[in-house]
Amino acid sequence: MNNDCDRLLLHSDLSALEKLGNFSFESKMLASQIYSSRIMNSSEVDMHLAYKENIMPWEIEIFTAYSVIYNFDNTVKEIDSKSFADAITYIRNYWDDAWNELKHSGTYAEAFMIRTAVQQFPVQGVFLQKLFRYNYFFNFVNDRVDMKSEFISKFSTNYRDFEITAFIVFLTFSRGIDKGIEDQQIHSLLKKAFQNKEVMSVLRIEKEDNIINISDLYHGDMIKLFYGLKAHYWWPLISGTDFTYVPAPYLIVNAVTDSMLNRLTLGNKKLRNLIGKEVIENYLYNIYEQVETVTWISHEIEYKVKKNSYRTPDVLVGEKDYCTFYDTKEMVPSLKIRELDTKEIQKDTEIYAEAIIQIYHQIINYIKGYFELDKLYNKEHLFGVVVMLDDIALSRRKMYDRVFELYQQRLESLDIVEQRYIHSHIKVVSLRQVESKVLQNVSFLPCIFQQEKHPEMWDDLNFVSPSLENGLIPIYNDYVANIKKEILSMEKTP
Repeated sequence: MNNDCDRLLLHSDLSALEKLGNFSFESKMLASQIYSSRIMNSSEVDMHLAYKENIMPWEIEIFTAYSVIYNFDNTVKEIDSKSFADAITYIRNYWDDAWNELKHSGTYAEAFMIRTAVQQFPVQGVFLQKLFRYNYFFNFVNDRVDMKSEFISKFSTNYRDFEITAFIVFLTFSRGIDKGIEDQQIHSLLKKAFQNKEVMSVLRIEKEDNIINISDLYHGDMIKLFYGLKAHYWWPLISGTDFTYVPAPYLIVNAVTDSMLNRLTLGNKKLRNLIGKEVIENYLYNIYEQVETVTWISHEIEYKVKKNSYRTPDVLVGEKDYCTFYDTKEMVPSLKIRELDTKEIQKDTEIYAEAIIQIYHQIINYIKGYFELDKLYNKEHLFGVVVMLDDIALSRRKMYDRVFELYQQRLESLDIVEQRYIHSHIKVVSLRQVESKVLQNVSFLPCIFQQEKHPEMWDDLNFVSPSLENGLIPIYNDYVANIKKEILSMEKTP
């Protein structure tokens, strides 16, 4: 598809997608599955493959959603490659009328990044890393929260069944699988995965029920269907008359991780808050303590200033002469963020601005001697990281501007030197960015060093690049070895 031609074909009308009703449900689902598999290697959704195949994951997901809505059971015509390509091009060239107003107001770039992030980031990254994270989450138990019991009570089985199913589906449908496994083995593993009734009752939905659920979720608003949460993030498997369809196999991982957390905590704010405070904090601590460069690590420290009690950020990591304050936040993009709701964007920007201020205050309190770390650290060697559960591509520049505005409103002095310190030393990143380094036995600190030295990078959203040279931390290495061993034993069992 030629990019110049694509730009000439921009449109603001999604009605032509009704033509998808001219093709059979089975052929549309198989087309989605075939192209999804082409952009999956055995580890992740491979964006290099996506560029090579000239199709993006979000385009496949939108095609699938509209294919479900626009469907007639008596249609037998199969969709051909040209019709599929035309539909994808039509989706790609959709120009929301809202973009015109945003371009006029000068906020188009920010809005584009927000929507791009919520559409594209959730499916990126090594799928085993994501399964590992949620294996930890859903098996976490301490004196304040029992995630294992909560999970079994909600889903009638333990999490292991779900992650095994996700592993099998992702692996057997991925493009690179023909290098290491035979068709007979693939069939055997998929059969065993699909025979797990408890798992299938959660991840699989009847075709008719899927249409009803999508309609209820979007109330007939096709624009919300384009940008909003996809129903197949909850139900990646669709039951037809004779088959189970897997239109986007990689979404099985999202279904048993992020989406399962949403299901578990739906309407249970207390549990959600406990996860943010207890589970995520301990997860970060337990993985970071195994990184070889760590010389000291601590949970939050309680201290007093006069009669007032305070707590440091959640996890403190010392690495030789440097110390980083990590503060975890259970924050994910809301539907209103996807819809570019101005008040919601401002509200979340305010939350992160306050989190940045909070870390800065803790650094200053340490410098003033109100609490001690393992040794004395120079202020220039102290960093702060606000760690959010999921990527939210809000403007970092606006976050810092809001920090400085809040200081001014509170009549506190903050000279340019301190503003630059905050801007360069305290960052807002996703948990995925931190763990993508830490699970590979590499500190996140060099990522902060890299941007600190370059002011033009201070507002960057992404900090990391892949690291493979140090192997894996032990806890993650054991997880990977054990789940692969379990899959191999299933493969050999009749």
